[in-house]
Amino acid sequence: MSPPTSWAANTSHKFLRLPNESIFLYNAHDAHNTAKLFLAMRAEMQSQNFPTQWNFYTEWVQPLQAAVMDMQKRGILLDKEKKHTYHMNLRRELNETDQFIRDYADQTGFTDYTDKFPNSGMQTGKFLFDHLKLKSHKKTETGRYSVDQDALTRVLKKFRKKDEPHRQLLYSLFHRARLQTILTRYMTIPLGPDKRCRPTVKITGTKTFRYAYADPALQQFPPEVRHLFQAERGKILIASDYSQLEARILAYLSGDEISIEAFNSGKDVHTQNARDLFGLSKTQWEALGGKAKAYRNFAKGFLYRISYGGEGAVEKSKTYCPCEKCADRTPQSLTLKKYEILNAEENWFKTHHWVRKFQDNLCEFVQRNHYYESPFGLRRWISKPWGNDLRREVLNIPMQMNGAIRMNQAQVKMHAMGLPIILQFHDAFLLEVPETPGSLVDQHIADMKGVMEEPVEAFGGVSFPVDTEIGHNWGAYSQDNPNGLKEVK
Repeated sequence: MSPPTSWAANTSHKFLRLPNESIFLYNAHDAHNTAKLFLAMRAEMQSQNFPTQWNFYTEWVQPLQAAVMDMQKRGILLDKEKKHTYHMNLRRELNETDQFIRDYADQTGFTDYTDKFPNSGMQTGKFLFDHLKLKSHKKTETGRYSVDQDALTRVLKKFRKKDEPHRQLLYSLFHRARLQTILTRYMTIPLGPDKRCRPTVKITGTKTFRYAYADPALQQFPPEVRHLFQAERGKILIASDYSQLEARILAYLSGDEISIEAFNSGKDVHTQNARDLFGLSKTQWEALGGKAKAYRNFAKGFLYRISYGGEGAVEKSKTYCPCEKCADRTPQSLTLKKYEILNAEENWFKTHHWVRKFQDNLCEFVQRNHYYESPFGLRRWISKPWGNDLRREVLNIPMQMNGAIRMNQAQVKMHAMGLPIILQFHDAFLLEVPETPGSLVDQHIADMKGVMEEPVEAFGGVSFPVDTEIGHNWGAYSQDNPNGLKEVK
């Protein structure tokens, strides 16, 4: 084949004009010399400089590769008919929502829009902020009005009395954003001939040893979409999820006596933290009644913010659609002023002073030695210049990394026992097993719990408890989804 007479601008480099034979030789030499590095790397890892690295690699990383390959080969079954129906319902609901927004625009005299409205951010911004005179709190980098969910949340949080007639419009814009996100991100699902989805699993896809999934990114699928994945006929799904794994890791690593006592005695740690944040006695807590849930939700968010390296006083919560259709998925929340959040944070760190000391010591160690070493023996090397961003990253490493290692170790052991894992997501495993009469399902549950809850020597022999659910599809059990995962008592 003769070369093209013209070249695109991005192929002008002379290297890209080399004959295929030359490129082949270059790649062969490159692969060969890279492979030769293995011997030097192995010798270095086996040396006294890294006493635990080679053992960690041979005992856990190598066996994990086989476990992940088998998990990926199994895949998870998609109900194509259910997915089609769900997809069509989403489309219909999106069209109805868009029509409501266009009708609202017509009724209020807004005519400066095209058939792209309300999908056009520029036109929607003009409608909200120039025509309806809502107060804009965020703009894009190009200076246009932002109408993403964060911008709409800011508008809603600072709604004025004169804006109240437009509240339903804001709710509809939130809802269409949610519908559109599901349609564009989660409705394209590659399948094999057997209708099973087999995402690419990247064992080293994250810095913290957590898996990353691609084509599709199943770990990102929201709860309302998961019911589309199901067990084969004659089989059942078992899900075992570590209970508050990262919160427990923070407590044990920092020696937080209050949290450890709450975990060991079976108390709800988020309730304990809510009381510590706001200085509430048991009587005061009980007097809150139904409002206590909002305080608990705040405490849960606070704990994970500081666990992930964020600031407790910076209240960044997930964006939920506030419309009536999504009300059951929106958790209760507190509306607090900045000084109230700062006071709550100060209260908590006074009571849980072990955590602040642990965080300070961790950052000092990493600054001095340029690595973090897990209790499991794995080192994470860190060579970036120190600053606030790196501090947040460092504070996040122990919880994410140790949680990932514990999950991966459990997967290696379960794989060796022949347990048919089809998915590892967050702090949970999903199995697909025959639904046979007798105690086979109970035996699988017992085997999973036995591995996942076995004492962890690296953490002084503590056990991390799990919650188990069973069902015929990956969604949560509800009246609308009676075949979803339901807790096993």
